[in-house]
Amino acid sequence: MAVGETRALRRAVLLWSGLGVLLLIALGAAIGAVQRTYYSSSGFVEAFVGNLAAHRVPEALAMPGAAPTRASLRAAQLPTGASRELLRSDILPAIRDARIASETAEKDGTRTVVVEASADGEPVSATFHVRQTGSVLGVLPTWSFASTPLGVARITVAHADDFTVGRHTVSPRAASPDQPADAFSVSADYLAVPLAPLELSHTSAYVRAAPVLARVSPGEVTETVVDAQPTTAFTTAVQKQVDGFLDRCAEQKVLQPAGCPFGAEIDDRVQGDPVWSMVTYPVVRLVAGDTGWKTDEMVGVAHLDVTVQSLFDGTVSERSDDHPFSMSLSSVTIRPDGSLAIVVAQEP
Repeated sequence: MAVGETRALRRAVLLWSGLGVLLLIALGAAIGAVQRTYYSSSGFVEAFVGNLAAHRVPEALAMPGAAPTRASLRAAQLPTGASRELLRSDILPAIRDARIASETAEKDGTRTVVVEASADGEPVSATFHVRQTGSVLGVLPTWSFASTPLGVARITVAHADDFTVGRHTVSPRAASPDQPADAFSVSADYLAVPLAPLELSHTSAYVRAAPVLARVSPGEVTETVVDAQPTTAFTTAVQKQVDGFLDRCAEQKVLQPAGCPFGAEIDDRVQGDPVWSMVTYPVVRLVAGDTGWKTDEMVGVAHLDVTVQSLFDGTVSERSDDHPFSMSLSSVTIRPDGSLAIVVAQEP
């Protein structure tokens, strides 16, 4: 072989060898990038959070170890009968800017991964525990949640029967049907995803609850109260009934109207019919009791006009007096048809 041909062959071998080395380096870098992105504990958690951010709850729960089985819930000491009604994609807030804040290797071989993000603009974070379950081709590790990534929201609706999340009305009675039918407050446990606080509220004709956020952390139970309070319409409706009740009391032409909070005692002889009228109606302020709405003591003033004859000297006079009185409502109930049932507290 000629000297020129030998040199050319050497150059070709060196060139292809260099290309082979570069290809091996590139392949190693690609495998490393794939491992970091898809086959690392952080990448696994990022994929889960990415599904939540994309409002793909079923896909998130299909990841290894994410499904809320009775075994995984029991292992996390969470209620195994918690409702799945809040595991839906259309109620999630906007989750953005998710990042891995830290990753720690534990002594038992699991990894603790902390994620920070924003939900509807507010900062949120969650801590996940994952473990390696195997590998692909012996070099790409596979992962699973070592404990459930879900939490439980224990939601109590005070003074109402349901709450609203997104466009959905949810009834704790349906999720926990063993509650007393006449319970003034109802509650139930709901599975929920982390990094996604849910805004709960209640609005009806007579009561309304300001929005409150239900937040959960993986493996934990958090409590949230939706506190429904009387609306102006409710107070006005009760006031109207109280005023009507007192007006009917005033129509009774006796000194002691039956079943009424005001009356008068006169030692002299009454001539004709006593005439009652209302001067000041008690102002209704509803408060929550143990089993329903009620009022504290309310003060009003009734007026009595009556003709009396003195038993001492027989003189006749006209009496016109104000009679302050107090009363309270022991129960105010909203019936299923929206009407009100009111019970006036009886004086001892």
